[in-house]
Amino acid sequence: MSWRLPEVLRQLPDHGEPVADEVAGELETLAPLGERLGHAFHRPALLRVALTLGSWCNEHQDAGWPSNACLEFYGDAVLDLLAADALWRRFPNLAEGTLTRLRASLVSEDALSEVAREIGLGDWLFLGRGDELRGIREQSGALADALEAVIGAVHLDARAAGDDPLRAAEQLFERWFGARVRALEPEDGLDAKSRLQHAIQARHRRTPAYEVVGERPPPGSPHWRARVVLERPDGARVVLGEGAGRSLREAERAAARAALTRKDLDDPR
Repeated sequence: MSWRLPEVLRQLPDHGEPVADEVAGELETLAPLGERLGHAFHRPALLRVALTLGSWCNEHQDAGWPSNACLEFYGDAVLDLLAADALWRRFPNLAEGTLTRLRASLVSEDALSEVAREIGLGDWLFLGRGDELRGIREQSGALADALEAVIGAVHLDARAAGDDPLRAAEQLFERWFGARVRALEPEDGLDAKSRLQHAIQARHRRTPAYEVVGERPPPGSPHWRARVVLERPDGARVVLGEGAGRSLREAERAAARAALTRKDLDDPR
């Protein structure tokens, strides 16, 4: 079967001969990242696309580079397949629901962005000026999306080169997630907010609530603070924990983690 790249990736700036000097130089600068990833790209332009955010494309509309959205979509599917296979082998007897929860935890935004930070992926992103000023280079969502796009780029690159695409992507998956898979336990995968909710409902038959601490930050600000509160039967409100994060969701999770460290959840005051 003859494999072809998706239409959006067939006419990249490196498709012609000879390659423009500017393009060739730009792709050459990505070689150290390819070495860090452990994949020798047959078409380094695919890696370039994986690192390109829409804000950069909007500011360079004549450059010919599409954003990484297409590769993010593709890489997400590849990553789900690799995670499912790894978890099946790790836990051959677990029920589907538990495996689904573990997979969601393994390839969550937090987990993907953590891996992206470990390899310094944010330093390689192509961003628009506005995104740069807003600190998007360090935002978990952008990093997670870029990591998925890189997985997709590796799979497509290996396929275009006539190599085993799943094997190429699996090598990256093992390097990034292998130790995490081996460390998993069946009860893992519940995020801090879920674990706190289960604990509070079991003890008090109530649901904790989350609130923003202080003024809501301006749009795009990575500085959020939140607290988690329990309303007691007598109407008193008890702050169980506070936390900060780059987004409201991260701040709420940090607050839940802080609450889980309390030793007085049975009777918080």
